[in-house]
Amino acid sequence: MRSLRPILLGILLLPATLPSTVCAEDEVVDRSIAIVNHHVITETELIDESKDIIKQLSTKKEITLPPLNEIYSQVLEHLILKTAQEDLAEQYGIRIRDEEINERLTLVAKQNGLSLTEMRDLMEKQDPDSFIATRNAVKTELTLEELRNQEVVARIRVTPEEVKHFVQRKLGLNNEQRVRYHLQHMLIALPDTPTPEQIAQVKAKANGIWQQLTLGEDNFSQLAIRYSADAKALEGGVLGWVGLVEGPTLLEDTVLQLGENETSKPVQSPLGFHILRLLGRDVEKISANAVPADIETQAMKILRNQKGNQLYEQWLRRVRDEAFVKILAPEYQRD
Repeated sequence: MRSLRPILLGILLLPATLPSTVCAEDEVVDRSIAIVNHHVITETELIDESKDIIKQLSTKKEITLPPLNEIYSQVLEHLILKTAQEDLAEQYGIRIRDEEINERLTLVAKQNGLSLTEMRDLMEKQDPDSFIATRNAVKTELTLEELRNQEVVARIRVTPEEVKHFVQRKLGLNNEQRVRYHLQHMLIALPDTPTPEQIAQVKAKANGIWQQLTLGEDNFSQLAIRYSADAKALEGGVLGWVGLVEGPTLLEDTVLQLGENETSKPVQSPLGFHILRLLGRDVEKISANAVPADIETQAMKILRNQKGNQLYEQWLRRVRDEAFVKILAPEYQRD
C-alpha cells in the first residue's frame, strides 16, 4: 500500500528559488477557495502546499510541468482528501504521542546523516518556523497512517489459494528471465457506486484523453496531473520500475502487449479506467534454481500490498463522496 515515507527534510533542503511563475503568486490576497465539512481551505494554503510539489516535479526530467492552475487543481483535491481524513481521525479519537513524532523525526534526521538536534538547528537557521511546521506535518502523517491502519490495513485478507496461484504465476513468468517494466499510469476514476450513465461518461472521458495521447497533442505527465485520480498523479503518473506480478493482475495482459513508449487503450476496473504507458523494459536472465526460499512469504506481502492499494483507493473515494465539499473558486475545480 502506498506509504508515507519520511522525506520532509529532503523537501525542505531543496533550493529556495521557485520558477518565476510561482513566486508571483506570493502576492495573491488570501481568500477561501473550498469548504470541507466545517473547515475552510484558503488560497495561501493551496499555494504553500503546491510549492514543495512543484520543486520536486521540476527536478524530474521525465515530467513536463503543466500550467500552474492544473497543478493547483490536483493539489486542492489532495488537500480536500487530507482534510476529510483528518476529520475522521478526530471523530475516531486518534491521538499521536510526542514520542511517536520524535521517533519519526529521528529517522528522517538519520537518513540525512544528522542527529535530531542537528537537523532542528539546520532547519531553524534556514527558517525559524520550519522545524515546528515539519513536526506538525509529521504528526498529521502519523495520524492519517493510524486512520488507514484502522480503516484499510485491518481489513486486508489473503487466502492460501491466492498465495498458491500467485506463486505459480510468478514461477511461470520468471522461469528463465526476470523482466521489470518502467511504467506511467493514470486512473480516470468512477464514483463509488456508478450508474450506467456515469460509467459511459467516464469511459468517454478516458477515450478522449487516450486520443490526445495517441495524436501527440499532450504529454502523458501533464494529463496525469490534470486528470488522474491515482496516488501518483502529482508525480506525472510515473510508477517507476515494477515487476509484472507486483502490479494489479487486471493490467498484466495490457502491459505485456505494449511496445516501448506505447500507450494502452483505457482498461476498465472497479476503480475506473486505467491508461498505461510503457517507458522501458529491463530483462535479466536468471538461473533455474533462482526461486527464493521464502517465495510464499514474498507472495503474501505482494498480495497484501495489491489488495491494500485497491481497498485504500476505494476507501478514499468513499471518504471524498461522504464529505461535504464545496469549491468556491471555479478556476481550481478539477476537470
